[in-house]
Amino acid sequence: MTSLPGLKAALPYMAIGVALLLSVWAFFRSEHYRAESDLNFSQNYEIQWRTTQIREHLARIHGDLKLSAATGQPAADLARQTFLLDANVGQLLKLDYAKKFLRDRDIQLLNELHTIALTHLDPLVKGSTNFGSALKAMPDLEQRMFEVSGTAVAHAETLNAASHIGAAASRNRFLFAAALTLAAACYTMLHLRNAFARRRDQQLSSFSTLFAHMTRSRVTALRFFLDYQSEESVRHPEMLASAREAVKQLDAITTGLNTVAYENAEVRRKRLAEVLEDLKSGRQTALEFMIASDAAAVDVPAAQMWLVLDEILRNAEAALGNNPDGLIKIIARIAERPLSRQRRLVLEIIDSGPGMSPEVLARAKMPFFSTKAGRHTGLGLAGCAQMISALHGKLTIASQPGLGTSVQISLPI
Repeated sequence: MTSLPGLKAALPYMAIGVALLLSVWAFFRSEHYRAESDLNFSQNYEIQWRTTQIREHLARIHGDLKLSAATGQPAADLARQTFLLDANVGQLLKLDYAKKFLRDRDIQLLNELHTIALTHLDPLVKGSTNFGSALKAMPDLEQRMFEVSGTAVAHAETLNAASHIGAAASRNRFLFAAALTLAAACYTMLHLRNAFARRRDQQLSSFSTLFAHMTRSRVTALRFFLDYQSEESVRHPEMLASAREAVKQLDAITTGLNTVAYENAEVRRKRLAEVLEDLKSGRQTALEFMIASDAAAVDVPAAQMWLVLDEILRNAEAALGNNPDGLIKIIARIAERPLSRQRRLVLEIIDSGPGMSPEVLARAKMPFFSTKAGRHTGLGLAGCAQMISALHGKLTIASQPGLGTSVQISLPI
């Protein structure tokens, strides 16, 4: 029988052994959860991407049908868009994990949408000229797809909440193991840091790659189309130069997103004042700058900050619309946290637009969220939040109906 002194001497080593075992167990559980979570996110993004593609094709077909009904001849792109619509609906229904993210009603809506498309749209591809019947069916098709897309977005929100709960549980397991021994604590902290860094980089890269993939081919096609136009062949020649400049900016944004997705840790940096100066060109709305001198001199990641601020300014300009008294304020200052002595750059973009309701504000940063049916996908603020999070910062939105909107970015210096 082991003596009491010998047992006391062995206790520290037993504690270390238990801590290491708990660390190994927690590590494998965390890695299993991460792999499962990444798979779910990837599958959910595939569902959302497919539903967005279907909504876009429906919007294009609706426009082609209106043109066909007016001219009596099928539009040139009608057959191609109908084929792409059938292909995307078919692919979405064939996904073996579709039922994991969509309700039975959504699957039924997709099957009915496929049937209606075969009944009303496919005959037009084969030579029918019954455009009126197809036009009557389009609102029903778009409404069905809007409901299916809404389900996918809502499921993504639930999935994200569950992911955060699982991540918190994983952290607690690591901290419990770390409390037993200093070595286990160091190991646990290192693993958590690496795991969260991988997750952050993967989410930012996935979002940037997805968005760039969805826009590049369309921007290229639009640029080719505009290159073949001349001032003599268009009705409003003064708009041609503006359209070409807009396409050039879209191409630059897409390239920037690819840069964000694959850029190394050593990113190109600029002073905040230079980034803001680059953003001023081409703006139609009045901008009022209130930039503290120490904030203007802060070096920030140039590509990421330009993309984020440009997207927020575009949203603010869209909210102001044609209001001649509309104003956008950009405020920048340095804030210090007394306890941690950490200095942070605080940027605030304030517009005098109509503001957002609490329901819209609560979902404003959700990927693919949209308040309209059709081709709008609502990716902007979701991308901004992910980019700022990847820079160890935080993006918050405050808005009230009738009082405008404020978007605040806080970044560590």
